[in-house]
Amino acid sequence: MVSLASYTTLYITAVRTAGADSVENITAVQFDGGYTGSEESSVGDLLRWLGRNDVRAYVRRPDGSRGPEVVVDDHEGRPCLRSRVDEDQGRDCLLTLPRLESAARRPAHRRRVLRW
Repeated sequence: MVSLASYTTLYITAVRTAGADSVENITAVQFDGGYTGSEESSVGDLLRWLGRNDVRAYVRRPDGSRGPEVVVDDHEGRPCLRSRVDEDQGRDCLLTLPRLESAARRPAHRRRVLRW
């Protein structure tokens, strides 16, 4: 496991949504940083990471190519992720990605707290 801080570029490969299928409801993402395999992050952690000036995130297309850049957007005073709208499907490219399963799994890059 590697922390988000270790990356300067990553590719989002899947998303988890809670509620309606919209970018405002994305709660977690699966990403590939290129050298450690797939990892998972909460949207909060990814939003903080994207707040740095030296990083970039992109949607990974099904063919493996780089899709549009993922940016932080404002939705009714609350930050959320957003990318360009897919011309063929008419919706944000993040919503064209596969969905992550069960929300019960914690993001892989977070440290577990030991309870005594």
